[in-house]
Amino acid sequence: MAMIELNFLGQVVRLNAPVEQHESLREAARILDQRVVEMKERMQTVQVERALNIVALNLSFELLQEKMKNSETEKVLQNQIQQLSASLETIFSCSTNQQTAYEIQ
Repeated sequence: MAMIELNFLGQVVRLNAPVEQHESLREAARILDQRVVEMKERMQTVQVERALNIVALNLSFELLQEKMKNSETEKVLQNQIQQLSASLETIFSCSTNQQTAYEIQ
């Protein structure tokens, strides 16, 4: 853990975080700052709190969508793994039976 200083929304925030997360935290702060500025421009408002609330809702929604996509992808991959496993078992079973048949003859 090490101290990191982030600048966003016109403020300086100091956090303790693992060093390997510092760059990601800087990028997250940059994205948050950029989105709030864009939202303020779109809404034509100077109310940072209002823009921040909408940005937070948008980010939460995007995160939820990504989780749902990942869950669906995981289901598809699990299904494919099961199909491959069944195919390999069938192939292994057939090759074992053929070897046994050859050994008997």
